Amino acid sequence: MSNLNKLHFTTLEVSGRNYLKWVQDMKLHLTVKNLHPTIEDETDNHIGEAEKAMAMIFIRRHVHDALQTEYLAEEDPRALWSFWLIALITKMTSSCLKQDMTDSIYACKTLSL
Repeated sequence: MSNLNKLHFTTLEVSGRNYLKWVQDMKLHLTVKNLHPTIEDETDNHIGEAEKAMAMIFIRRHVHDALQTEYLAEEDPRALWSFWLIALITKMTSSCLKQDMTDSIYACKTLSL
């Protein structure tokens, strides 16, 4: 029973500070569970409701409680995955624009996401 509550890796923080590590861990674990197609942009594979539900459970289990609550209504793992990526890029862009930096530094920071 205790294995049901055990995390496989660190949860995604609200700040998104650990996003890159979290994404890599999440992709690897979803691949092992044969659920990676649930987050791919364009896939020809038919994804059943059970697979989507399993992916959502796994993803939600590995994000901060505040993020779980904020996106509780979302039921599509691909949409949730894309939204967090866009939100992080937006946050980083906003942060970079507040700082005084050259275009090349800004581009490097954006592309490193």
